[in-house]
Amino acid sequence: MERARREGVSVAALKEAGLRQNTLRAADGAVRHFEHTFGGLLPASLTAIADYIAFSLEEGLAVSTVGQRVSLLGTWHEEMGYPNPTQDSLVKTVLKGARSRYRKAPKKAVPLSRDHLVRVVQACDDAIVAAAQLDDPKQSLAQTRSAGRDKAFFLLGFWCAFRSDELVNLRWEYLTFGEGRDAKTGRPIRTLEVFLPASKGDRGAEGRSWTLHEMQELCPVTALFGWRAAMMADEGPVFVKVGRWGHASDAPLHINSVLELMKRALARAAMEAAGFSTHSLRRGFANHAIAHQADVRDLMDWVKWKDIRSAVAYLEANQRLANDLAEKETQPLSVSHDIGRTGAMGSGIASHPDGSPSIKGAGNRSI
Repeated sequence: MERARREGVSVAALKEAGLRQNTLRAADGAVRHFEHTFGGLLPASLTAIADYIAFSLEEGLAVSTVGQRVSLLGTWHEEMGYPNPTQDSLVKTVLKGARSRYRKAPKKAVPLSRDHLVRVVQACDDAIVAAAQLDDPKQSLAQTRSAGRDKAFFLLGFWCAFRSDELVNLRWEYLTFGEGRDAKTGRPIRTLEVFLPASKGDRGAEGRSWTLHEMQELCPVTALFGWRAAMMADEGPVFVKVGRWGHASDAPLHINSVLELMKRALARAAMEAAGFSTHSLRRGFANHAIAHQADVRDLMDWVKWKDIRSAVAYLEANQRLANDLAEKETQPLSVSHDIGRTGAMGSGIASHPDGSPSIKGAGNRSI
């Protein structure tokens, strides 16, 4: 059997595919800032890099931004075959001093909680119902598609704890829609397998999968089935721009437009958008899972964290320890007789009364 040939394969194209688009944009920005704003020349000496750090701090840039740009400049040198000056002890010492003197507590996105998600999804459903009553068919189509897209975006982003670039790079070819049976009731259910060929933590681009089953409430599977039907699509980007008259773009949402999409969806739900960011969905799911007694190891496996420090940085619970302990001191002790609970290492996925899933079993990737 003859293999189908691939057109347009080149080393340059494969190299670009091996780098995340966010990284490429950041690297270009770092080089432009070093050459045009600072006036430096590449390849750079270690003293030039050290001077660049001082210049950037004097300009008012955050220490984290300076550190990231120095790292990207180091990557540029390595890619071009030059010695990496950012690995010199002088540069490392200067960066350490910058962190010690100027670093501030990082600003964290407000987690988008389950209650927030309920309001956003309800507002999307209301908008879809209202669109059917509009006299103008084009306006009706635009409102239906925008609300349907936003509903699927929020639900999938929350339950899979996706980053914004993972959502905008998602394609219909990466989704497998199927049917199965509920393990408890035996009733038919719809399923969805989501595959990402590359993501931030997947350094080797080996690909990662998530399997979702139909839920009673706030169901991403139902939302994606509905969004696919509305788009009548089997290939191309999943989340696209919807025009004023309902036309759906062939190109994916731009990464810089994600926050605006979220702000409009929050405004539709009569919610204040201040404090929310594109990371709010990821943080929201992590905190929801821990609040529902998910084992941290299972959470790390689901969210694809390799380091426990990454998990701790996302969670609100570790910031409330003193208050939680103080509240427990004022409450009478009680004995639990709930012997029917599955232990932290028990296998399988259980549902809470609200219909949301409970992650159980190390290594289990279904939800």
